[in-house]
Amino acid sequence: MEGKPKREDHFVTSHRNAAHHNAGKMGPAERWRKATEGRWHSGVTAIETALIMPVFLLISFGIIEVSLLHVAASTIEGQVTAASRQIRTGNIQNTADPIGEFTQILCGGTTFIDCNNLIIDVRKFDSFSDITYPSYFNDDGEAESNTFDPGGAGDTVLVRVAYKWKILTPFLTAYLGDGGGSSKLLHSAAVFRTEPYDGPVN
Repeated sequence: MEGKPKREDHFVTSHRNAAHHNAGKMGPAERWRKATEGRWHSGVTAIETALIMPVFLLISFGIIEVSLLHVAASTIEGQVTAASRQIRTGNIQNTADPIGEFTQILCGGTTFIDCNNLIIDVRKFDSFSDITYPSYFNDDGEAESNTFDPGGAGDTVLVRVAYKWKILTPFLTAYLGDGGGSSKLLHSAAVFRTEPYDGPVN
C-alpha cells in the first residue's frame, strides 16, 4: 500500500535512533575521542612520515652515489683501454704533443669526472719482469706529478690512471672510503708491449 512505510526505511530510522541513544550514553571523554579520531590518524601519519623520510632519502642518495661511482670507474677503465691502444700502435708517440693527445683521448668519454684531477702515470720498462707499481701519492698524501714516458716501438709500457672520488653521502664513507675517509681512489691500468710501428726506437 502507498501509505505503509517500507521495511528498509523502518530499519534506517531505528538505526539512527539507536545511534543517537548510544551517543547520549557516551561520556565527555568518549565523545571527544570520537570527534577527534580522524585528526589523530592524520597526526600519526605526519609523525611516521617525518621519522621515515630522512632514512629513505639517505638510502636513496646512497644508491645514486654508488651507481655514479661505478659508472665513473667503468668510464675510466674504458678510456684507459682506448688511450693505451693509441700508445701501443704508436699513434700517440708520433704526434706533436703526445701527452696532450693522450689526455684528450682519456677525457673524451669521461663522465662525472674532473679531468684536471686525473693522475696519469705512463712508464716504459725493458721487460714485463721489470715492471714496478709506485704509489700515486707522496708521504704527505699528495698526488705525485704526472709521469708520461710512452717509450718507443717494442717497449714494455705500463699505463695507469687514477682519480679521487669524493664521497658525499655520510654513512658511505665508513664502507667505501679509503681508510674510512671521505674519498675513494678509482684507478685502472694496462700493461703491454708496443707494436713495431715506424716511430722512435730507444
